[in-house]
Amino acid sequence: MNRRTILAAVGTTTGALAGCVSDRTDGGNAGGETGDEQHAATANGSTGSTDGTVRSHFETEPTRPECELESETVTVKSGGETETAETATTIPYPDPPDSFADDAVVEYVEAFDHAHLTHDVLCDRQGSDGAILSISHAVRARETFDRTDGITHVFLLRAAGATAGVSGNGQKWAADIGYGGVVYAVDETGVARAGFPEARPGKTGELESEAPDPLTDGTLVAAFD
Repeated sequence: MNRRTILAAVGTTTGALAGCVSDRTDGGNAGGETGDEQHAATANGSTGSTDGTVRSHFETEPTRPECELESETVTVKSGGETETAETATTIPYPDPPDSFADDAVVEYVEAFDHAHLTHDVLCDRQGSDGAILSISHAVRARETFDRTDGITHVFLLRAAGATAGVSGNGQKWAADIGYGGVVYAVDETGVARAGFPEARPGKTGELESEAPDPLTDGTLVAAFD
């Protein structure tokens, strides 16, 4: 497998971002899915096909966290003071890319992954105590892989998670999140996604050979008509 191109590296931050990782479909990891997803081929209806389109690799319909939450005003206690704050909102999933050239696909994947994160963090919190105030999605590096003809594989290294919130008793909180990876496969028929939590800044080795393949180890998360 030949690595096609390193598209960009964003930022020089090496420390963690403040926040609490809550990417629930990713098993709560900053970088993506746990071993559960690595064994998800059968559960997600993957056909194990080695050719064809993204959609042809899956027997099931797309699965992804999805809801629509608007911002609300909440009371926050911080440092002995009481104030109000606005809660985080979900970001709509993007429309299919206008072009399937590498640059357009990478731009789409970043937008999709950011939306996926907000839905994953917020959708299952309805009716729970506390609230999320902010969510961070900071992409440090992007890379495309040559794996399957006609299908673009995109790797993102990002720090992704909730960066501030308020507990059930009104106390404001913050925590640290680190970097982790995720890999997408995209073509004109749809999008598949697999977590790559062990990816880290400065990690040596060939990412393409180490990263999971969303077509066999991932989940179909979007289908294009």
